[in-house]
Amino acid sequence: MRKVVTAQKVVDIAGKYVGAKQYGSVHKGLIDRYNQVLPRPSGYKMTYDDAWCDAFVTAVADEAGANHLIGRECGVERHVKVCRDLGIWLGRVKPVVGDLVMFDWDGGGFADHIAYVGEVSGERFRTIEGNSNGRVERNWFAWNDWRIKGFARPKYGSVAGGAGAGGGNGAGRPLKQSVNELASQVLLGTWGNNPERTRALVAAGYDALAVQKRVNELMKGHLSNASPKVKRVQVSQKAVRFYTGEVMDAWVKGSYFDVLDQKRVRGEMIYLVGYRGGLIGWLHANDVKLL
Repeated sequence: MRKVVTAQKVVDIAGKYVGAKQYGSVHKGLIDRYNQVLPRPSGYKMTYDDAWCDAFVTAVADEAGANHLIGRECGVERHVKVCRDLGIWLGRVKPVVGDLVMFDWDGGGFADHIAYVGEVSGERFRTIEGNSNGRVERNWFAWNDWRIKGFARPKYGSVAGGAGAGGGNGAGRPLKQSVNELASQVLLGTWGNNPERTRALVAAGYDALAVQKRVNELMKGHLSNASPKVKRVQVSQKAVRFYTGEVMDAWVKGSYFDVLDQKRVRGEMIYLVGYRGGLIGWLHANDVKLL
């Protein structure tokens, strides 16, 4: 009989890691397991030095067979979008056990921390969170704390899935997605860059050429409307993170990229850059030199 994923199962798995410290064997094991599941979100391979709250959430979901309910990510703001796409984002509501909570510490609109809701008591709830003071910890918050961006409520009660992109269907097979859905994920960087992206799509049972064709169509239509003025940039050697929050690979720094799109967010210009037919990510204006 197939096991059903419950909120309590996920919380119990998360709870067993409480006390694990960054750089310890348990932390390294979590990061290693996160990296083993392909394709990696945004194509990024986590390091032991990275902020790891979302990798913790994802690794727990993988272990519980719940990644098809929770999503896989290492960037919290991107995980908010994943939750919206899954239809589980609720915003600022009173939580229940098993919810995901996203924090925006400075109130700037960008989600920068994520945790599981492990306990609820009256107007307060208790988290289970990775990368809290360098370890997995439990912490109490008021449900309407101003630093909370919102909650997501996975649709527990589904049959446990596998640890692949998009989760599973309870029989070890990946959930099939449409070409449009896959193309949108490619544009977000979820499937990484070529040739890794093509291999990952084929391994998951998809037609990589059809997906790329749709990506090209979407980009052509998008760029015809966007008409970016900046054509090319060089990334600063001092850059640390992409606009979406993930740590920047060393090879990106100092490199030159084509600008695929640009937009103004909260008064700041950001640029979507690409390389050899693949997407790299969104960059802050102050992290690039315009060419």
